[in-house]
Amino acid sequence: MSIIKKWGYILSACFVALLILLNPSREQELEDHTPPTPEVEIVMDSLSDAAFHWEMTSLSPEQFHSRYLELTGEDFSQLKGQPASYFSNIYHAEYTARVDLGAGVDVQTGFLAEIEEVRDGSEIQREFRQVYENTSYLTPEDADSTKLVQNYVMVTKHDQSHVQVNFSASADWLSSEDQHDHELGVLSDEELRQQLWYPMNSAEGSEKGFRRYFSGSGWVKL
Repeated sequence: MSIIKKWGYILSACFVALLILLNPSREQELEDHTPPTPEVEIVMDSLSDAAFHWEMTSLSPEQFHSRYLELTGEDFSQLKGQPASYFSNIYHAEYTARVDLGAGVDVQTGFLAEIEEVRDGSEIQREFRQVYENTSYLTPEDADSTKLVQNYVMVTKHDQSHVQVNFSASADWLSSEDQHDHELGVLSDEELRQQLWYPMNSAEGSEKGFRRYFSGSGWVKL
């Protein structure tokens, strides 16, 4: 065997060993990886009259599929997405915001998104890979006493790190026997007007109720 052939075998063996070291099992890497909670900055539009309190929750594939089905009525497993590359990690998350309407009444807005962590040397950058606009929602925290008339809820991805949330609705609160001590029921008319709540009568005219029109606009920034 010639010297050239010997060196060729040696170099080939070294190259294969280097590939094994640089390319560990992708499945094992994803299994061992626990997505950290990204820092989320909420920047509110100065025209908004509602106070936001946001948080982000990472979802397992099973949790995401269940939540997607609950919000849209569609089976997400039938939708096809692009696979992650070796240098990135992808996971789903739900962004939720509790909106304080004053006088002890809260509503919640939120949406689902897909986040990608991209390795850039020793740093990891997080990006919105996809925002599921059809999962946006606006619901009362106490559905028994608060009814919403929703005009719109819009979630728009502007770029890889900015998502805008806009909504507009009215909230009706009706008192009941077990809520006679609710904050809305004990405030004066002037105090209610200061918090943009106005008295209203129910259809039967037997319950005391209040209504507030509200809108919000804000940015989620990774």
